[in-house]
Amino acid sequence: MRIGELPAEHVELDPAAPRPPFPLWMRLPAEWSLLDTNPATWQRSAEELVRTSFGGGKLPAAERRGVLSVLEDLVADCQRAGSALNLVTVGRLKAGTAFSAGIHVAFAGDERPATLGRVQDVLSRSGTTTEIGTASGPALLHRDRSTMVVPGTATIAALTNLQIFLPFAGTTWTAVLSTSSAFDELTPRLEALVREMAAGIRRTATDADGSDGVAVDGVEPAGDGSGEAGSDLAGAVPDAGGPGEPMVERAIGAPVAERPGAAS
Repeated sequence: MRIGELPAEHVELDPAAPRPPFPLWMRLPAEWSLLDTNPATWQRSAEELVRTSFGGGKLPAAERRGVLSVLEDLVADCQRAGSALNLVTVGRLKAGTAFSAGIHVAFAGDERPATLGRVQDVLSRSGTTTEIGTASGPALLHRDRSTMVVPGTATIAALTNLQIFLPFAGTTWTAVLSTSSAFDELTPRLEALVREMAAGIRRTATDADGSDGVAVDGVEPAGDGSGEAGSDLAGAVPDAGGPGEPMVERAIGAPVAERPGAAS
């Protein structure tokens, strides 16, 4: 199911969210949509997303309310956490259940150098932590479990929470990518996708393999910025099987002012 490629040559970050004072390049899943977290427009955007994501067909009223309720909670969480970039996908599982999933990119910064050691000091002792490689240096993947009440119901769902912390060496800033899954069949694909996104984050427009990125905020484009990757989340929508998901190169820009912040 195609939700639609992300528009434009670069992606604007939430102006209210903390972000570093330098541009970054990263690969984003073409099948996902940007989540509108603007208080004045998010509800209309969420309704349009639900309408277009199910082939134009109407969802049963209860399912529609459930998906919209999840999106509402997601928007509220993003606003509270100060996420700079939020991606969302909705669809159906093999069994026909409607679902939504989100990936969030936030930036944390203060006046101290960003290091893996500092990340380890603040991580929860629950769950597991794994060091992974990225184009910008080593990062930490933290994985744990929690529970939540499904919006609009009394059902308690178990969640797998995934967070990747990528400190930018020589700066005071750390990128934080996060996602959660309530469906065991989606968890491996979500983890593969968020790891792939983190692996490609870099501060230069040209990757190590020579592929070009795109530019933002007055910097000339280096190339068309397109690309493909092999993560398999697209196969989870709608039937949890199939080819890898296309990824598109995007640049994300520098802010007007540097502010500290953290992700949930």
